[in-house]
Amino acid sequence: MEEKYNHATPQRPEGARPLDAGIIPIAIPKYIDQIRNEDAYHRNGKNAITVFKSEKITITLIALKAGENIHPGSEENEATMSLQLIDGHLFFESLGNEIELKNGELLTLHQQLSFNAKAIKDSICLLTMVK
Repeated sequence: MEEKYNHATPQRPEGARPLDAGIIPIAIPKYIDQIRNEDAYHRNGKNAITVFKSEKITITLIALKAGENIHPGSEENEATMSLQLIDGHLFFESLGNEIELKNGELLTLHQQLSFNAKAIKDSICLLTMVK
């Protein structure tokens, strides 16, 4: 297996973080602190970091301020996904189904289904997409 790493960016100049390898320990609390303290979170009300990415699976940690939304991009429409609410409160809607997610709850959604999730209060989610 070829190991893959991210590259430094202006937002995250430290770079060289593993994205795909045989084993990757992921310090969720560290990344929560990081994305909540970056300018993007304060400026846009939301921020995210991909903590694992292979050809078939992408895992992204997302921070949302109350009132902010997430909805699928083109990549999410092609993947089965799970959304775990680590902390906070989310309102999730897809195809007329409305679900409230609270701390520790998880939902799954099959590919090709559109959705919208809105943070009722500041929230942290772990989005896993499987192609």
